[in-house]
Amino acid sequence: MRTISNILTAVALSAIAILPPAIAQEEGPPQVCFVRIVNAVAAGEGNTRFEIDGEDIFPKGYKLGQRTGGFGLKAGSHSIKILKDGVEPGTTKVDLKTGETMSLIGFAEKLPPKKGEEDKPPVFTTRILRLKQSDPERGYRMTIVSVSSKDQVEVQAAIQGKGSVEKAFAKRLATTSVDLGRSRGEVLVKVGDEIVTTLSPEDPGNYVVVLYDDPDGNVKAISFFDPKFVIAG
Repeated sequence: MRTISNILTAVALSAIAILPPAIAQEEGPPQVCFVRIVNAVAAGEGNTRFEIDGEDIFPKGYKLGQRTGGFGLKAGSHSIKILKDGVEPGTTKVDLKTGETMSLIGFAEKLPPKKGEEDKPPVFTTRILRLKQSDPERGYRMTIVSVSSKDQVEVQAAIQGKGSVEKAFAKRLATTSVDLGRSRGEVLVKVGDEIVTTLSPEDPGNYVVVLYDDPDGNVKAISFFDPKFVIAG
């Protein structure tokens, strides 16, 4: 006579046998990478839109100085497109491994006029600067990257509790790093006499400051946290 235990075991085995392989077998951790996009496209009109693999991620678009969060994507190759009215679109491809994050900064660059068209309005194209992750840095750090049209921007960082002002010179399309010390403390980031952003470090890691031009040519900034050091490339 079959016991109740034997009957239940047989039923369980039968149920497993008809499950699809993907469900019947235990799945490993998802193979996910992340992409963050920063809007520093000052030229043109309206908001800036971002497409990932042909899909508009937010049709309403992003205002100048706004950014996305980290979009989780399947690890591998992806196409990123940045569009804004009045500006030639920009496209790049990224190929990321599981767990990798890449930040992309979209900005506009004026093209030289074509021969015989010097009297026409300037034409702008979208360029995309990549920020690749590198080895983690200990303590609290600030990485400054500039997509301003200026060759170099002087930045001052007043660090609470440190009693001093750190100066850094951010070269165009490059990164420079500032040591913020070993403890939390509000950081006022200034260009000239203007505070362009304020950092309030919570966790140790890297705090990224992106310098860009507004439509009037004034340097502005947007900041975000990345646990790893970043380099332009």
